[in-house]
Amino acid sequence: MFIRQNQYVTGDYSEADVIPLPDEVKRGQKGKPRKKREYLTKPEQQNLNDRNSFRWLRLCMQGNFFKGDHYFTLTYQEGEIPSPDKVEDAKKDLTNFLRKCRDRYRKIGKELKYIWVMEYQLDDEGQYLQRVHFHVVMNAGISRDELEECWSRGRGKNKKALGYVTTKKVLPSSDTGLESLAGYFAKGKRWKKGKKLWNCSRNLDRPYKTKNDYKFTRRQLEKMATSNDLGASILEKKYPNYYIANIEFKYNEFKGWHMYLKMWRKSKE
Repeated sequence: MFIRQNQYVTGDYSEADVIPLPDEVKRGQKGKPRKKREYLTKPEQQNLNDRNSFRWLRLCMQGNFFKGDHYFTLTYQEGEIPSPDKVEDAKKDLTNFLRKCRDRYRKIGKELKYIWVMEYQLDDEGQYLQRVHFHVVMNAGISRDELEECWSRGRGKNKKALGYVTTKKVLPSSDTGLESLAGYFAKGKRWKKGKKLWNCSRNLDRPYKTKNDYKFTRRQLEKMATSNDLGASILEKKYPNYYIANIEFKYNEFKGWHMYLKMWRKSKE
């Protein structure tokens, strides 16, 4: 058994899984070229009940958005809510909304960045139990009033508001902090058939993963897991360029201790 560190990085945010693996894993990799950095592809199934999909979204959210950026919810007013058999029409409305926002960002010389989650529930008969709506995190650039103007259908005299835009600012250590939002985006199913889809702009900093099989030993993990500070003093030396935001240990009776870290890169100043 050996200890592998898988470190995931996006921008200044990083997570590390430090886990024991059988020696056969390392032996099976002999002779293979070792990649310093492996970029993660966006999951094909953007289902937030999938662990890898949720991690990809969380890494992108933490690494690309900051204090003061927008968090908002797009809802429909009566008469504009798509029927259960036309849920895909809601995505077209969102695509149109994002296009209008992108045009406004270009006018002020900014690049639009976003992550959105579409949420709705159906019962066994295909009837709505909760109205379709979107949660969106977007970089700051335009005002709340402009966001409301973009959440519409048609042009000129035929322009019609689709519904409501509830906006907040992203703030660290609050209910609109990115860690909290990532958890909220992925909250569990409430009904028999809960469906969630998410997507993001292509210009986000992309998460990547590095591997290290020599950073920790089993004895070190056990010592940290049973210490009063969960090994914080040791981790400060192991990761001198990072602030350790969260340390979590889990014990497996067959493999031993697993450690999970969340970190922020220190300023170069």
